[in-house]
Amino acid sequence: MKRTPILIGLVAAIAAGAWYLRPSAPAKPDEPAIQRPSAEPGVLRFPTAAPQLAQIKTERAALAPVPMDEPLAARISYDENATARLVAPIAGRVVEIHANIGDTVKAGTVLAVLDAPELGTAAADLAKAQADAQQKKSALDRARSLFQAEVIARRDLEAAQAEAQQSQAEVERARLRLANLNPGGTSAAGGQRYQLRAPISGVVATRKINPAMEVRPDTPEPLFVVTDMSRLSVLVDVPERDLPIVTVGKSAQVEVSAYPHRSFTGKVVHVAPTLDPQTRRIQARVAVDNREGLLKPEMYAKVGILADAKEELPKIPTGALLVEGVKNYVFVEREAGVFEKREVTLAVQTRSFAYVWSGVKGGDKVVSVGALLLNAELASSSR
Repeated sequence: MKRTPILIGLVAAIAAGAWYLRPSAPAKPDEPAIQRPSAEPGVLRFPTAAPQLAQIKTERAALAPVPMDEPLAARISYDENATARLVAPIAGRVVEIHANIGDTVKAGTVLAVLDAPELGTAAADLAKAQADAQQKKSALDRARSLFQAEVIARRDLEAAQAEAQQSQAEVERARLRLANLNPGGTSAAGGQRYQLRAPISGVVATRKINPAMEVRPDTPEPLFVVTDMSRLSVLVDVPERDLPIVTVGKSAQVEVSAYPHRSFTGKVVHVAPTLDPQTRRIQARVAVDNREGLLKPEMYAKVGILADAKEELPKIPTGALLVEGVKNYVFVEREAGVFEKREVTLAVQTRSFAYVWSGVKGGDKVVSVGALLLNAELASSSR
């Protein structure tokens, strides 16, 4: 009978140990922040710490001129009015090269030096003509003195005058020939070194010259191309149907793949008078300011011709659009954490931007990244 209390105590101790060693219950996970229910249809409200907000980016809808039509295919090229393609006007051998591709040069900078025997010959011809002219001038002075002393006849004086004039004409011919071969007017030692100089300031875009290379005036490709990279042209292929729209003086927007979220402004400065029989298109040239150096020759581009009217519409990125059937929607952030889905009417949509007639006003904060996420959240909250 005395064993009963001992047995009861033993059972109680075992039960207490089992309770102490039992596995602890897992901690209750934090519930994700969800949007608050809204009484307004098409509106989502998120708390400040909602994780969804980290995946959403907004941009303000800026007012901008509206393109008149769909963008036209184009190609960026040099501005021919600010580009010099240099060839040597004289045959010779390259002995020095002072410029490489990408170098910035000023007008008059020596790009290369050639050993040109023809230049030495031209300099010698000029010196010979000048010496002969000096001799004929002295002979004319003597003839005048003798004629005044009635020693020679007038015929002899006139002959001396003619020879002096001919020698002076020969000097001018030799001088002009030397100036044509060497426009800078100076040459290196021996009068046989031709200095190829940059006629304009700009950047060396192309170099087709190597040391010891033989060059000729009829070289098919220019030795150097120097251009002002701050001024570029955009060559636009204009279909016949768009010819009434693309006229000289119209403003234009240029877009390139390298900068998908940026456009460059330009102006139509030339429209070709004839149609290309192969492409059935007319080429127009748009001048664009490239002082930032972002645009490069031979880039492909899209050009939108802007309307003449000064009316401007909100411009939003195309990534902000949600297409449902035949309608377009965007999400607008009314205040922090509050997003409203709005239907918009588009005036023109390009590859990068859309211009909105109604639904968005200038200055509205439009969701550019995360619109699909908000649309899914709205759909789930309305169930």
